[in-house]
Amino acid sequence: MRVCHDLRSPIRAIRTHAELLIKKGESEALEGLRPSLGFITDGARKVDALVDALTAYSLAIATDPATFQPVRLDVLVRGALARLEAPLRETGGQVSIGELPRVQGNPDRLMQLFEEVIRNSIMHRGEAPPRIAIQGTREGDDWVIVVKDNGLGIEAGDTERVFRPFERLQGSGAGLGLASGRAIVSAHGGRMWAEAPAEGGLEVRFTLPAE
Repeated sequence: MRVCHDLRSPIRAIRTHAELLIKKGESEALEGLRPSLGFITDGARKVDALVDALTAYSLAIATDPATFQPVRLDVLVRGALARLEAPLRETGGQVSIGELPRVQGNPDRLMQLFEEVIRNSIMHRGEAPPRIAIQGTREGDDWVIVVKDNGLGIEAGDTERVFRPFERLQGSGAGLGLASGRAIVSAHGGRMWAEAPAEGGLEVRFTLPAE
């Protein structure tokens, strides 16, 4: 966490000052530097996003069972959607929420779990606007939560690869979102996996112990 913090400040400073130079590049000298400045800002933006992803992953793997309390998953999903309001609006995304239970867990990390899975669906959308459905079903001593989307989907043989840290099947993102999600689920005593439906899209499933 400290390393991520120490990286974030200089990277954002580089990005901010490069962007300012681009905006103020009225002189002939600065005009010629625009391509290089653009390269700097793009690289800084990518590193900034990676640092954010590493911070989230660090929080996920450090989930502490001592912080667990009764939480309503539907409330946490709505909190995650509020954080994702901008990308959902930009892509025309819609999320439907079915029955979801109350469980014992860390509210911040479980909200992060939903945020990571929903963001993954938005990032790997197809040509159509994202349509995401979230539903919970009781199965014995567990709740099975299913997050289904209409995105690009994956090959059936890649359902485990999507959870490997830094694995990027479709070349975007840091490759840590679903890895963070699995770490959170594991800390809560559940398991997480993916399925590739024949009709396309992706289903991310995870279990959480029932109260």
